[in-house]
Amino acid sequence: MRFFKENKQEKYDKERFYGAYIHDLRRYYEIPQKDLAKVLHVSKSTWSKMESGQQNMDYGMFHQCIDYFKKIDPDYDFNEKVSKLSEAGQWIDFCLQGFINLSYFDKLDEIKTYLDQEENKHSFAYFQYCLIEQFYDLFSNKGSMKAIEKLIDSGYFLDPYHLAILYDLKGIIEDFTIVSSIQVQIEHLKTALSYAKQSENIALIGLIEYHLNYHYSDVNDLIRAMDMVEQAKDHFQRSGCYRRLISVQVNEANIYMKMRIYSKAESIYKSLSIQREQIKNYFLESTLYENLAWCNFLQENDEKALDYALQAKEEGSTFPDVDIVLVFSNYRLKRFEKAREFAKSFLKKDSTSERAKFIKLFMHLVLQGLDSKTDPCDLADQIQSQLSSFQMVELEIPFYTLLVDFYQSEKKYEQALKYQGLLVNYLKFDFNNH
Repeated sequence: MRFFKENKQEKYDKERFYGAYIHDLRRYYEIPQKDLAKVLHVSKSTWSKMESGQQNMDYGMFHQCIDYFKKIDPDYDFNEKVSKLSEAGQWIDFCLQGFINLSYFDKLDEIKTYLDQEENKHSFAYFQYCLIEQFYDLFSNKGSMKAIEKLIDSGYFLDPYHLAILYDLKGIIEDFTIVSSIQVQIEHLKTALSYAKQSENIALIGLIEYHLNYHYSDVNDLIRAMDMVEQAKDHFQRSGCYRRLISVQVNEANIYMKMRIYSKAESIYKSLSIQREQIKNYFLESTLYENLAWCNFLQENDEKALDYALQAKEEGSTFPDVDIVLVFSNYRLKRFEKAREFAKSFLKKDSTSERAKFIKLFMHLVLQGLDSKTDPCDLADQIQSQLSSFQMVELEIPFYTLLVDFYQSEKKYEQALKYQGLLVNYLKFDFNNH
């Protein structure tokens, strides 16, 4: 691996590793900085500079630290095999390829086996190990921006390839709904894209463009989202990443749906459903049915929407927006008992995501509206105050429609007109020029 070629960069990287690794080790064992500095007979300010990379730590000082930690923890050891670096580098490439090609679902056990070996962690490949750990957390639907930030701030990774990966992970590892938080993620992804272009890794460039595409779509910046679609499609085509290419095409259809060009969106979904059998893609197992359900729901093709929503559930869909279709399409078809049944079923689910919690508020509103016992104004205000934070849910049509129906049935026409006006304004909103 290039890290250990004899050049000036090797010396700097090694010395940066020493300080950064000991910093993490000291924090793990909860040793105050001043105490370790005293043991090593250096001033606290000098030691602080070594840990932060402002001053280099030599191999002798590094080994004194290792010996110190071995004394306080007999189970601790440090593996000095240089081969651990090239091995970890191969694992990073393995994880990235699995991510790009959507083939990581059956590789989690392999990755965990590598991570479970302490000799891989406490070695010269420590920071590479931490990056592999972040991939594992991502694949397991956990992880945090804070952990990625810590890796970046260590100053260990200097090359564009690893920095592109880190900033890409930072931009996607957490699922935000608030627009301002997504905008921050977009900035991280822009940084990642800049590094990826320096690394000249076409597949990685395509992956980051794909992530930018759906974040732009989340904040309704649809022109930029479509631009990213075209670029990602080109890079995935050139690099032979056909599973990801299909995923990008799904996002393309989603953008057409947001633009209310429903015929184009449906055409892409149906074309992809044919390809689904040709190219095994875990991403497509329920996604196509989810999107077809929503596309028909927005057009008030409720019978079709329900058929697709039920097929999505049969495919194992856990996407909470599908439940909106099951409830509100039945409501519009005046199958009120069915709507009530699906709403209650959703409320019984142990959902922890912010998106699901928001949708649960709507389910309570549906039940309150069906019972027509009390004015739902408080619950309606609570939902309305969160609509801008959950733009990607697109709850406005069922939400306003439900309130118009309720207030009309109660002969409260002023309130009915208020929500009718909000619904009309939403339907007139031009997402194409947003």
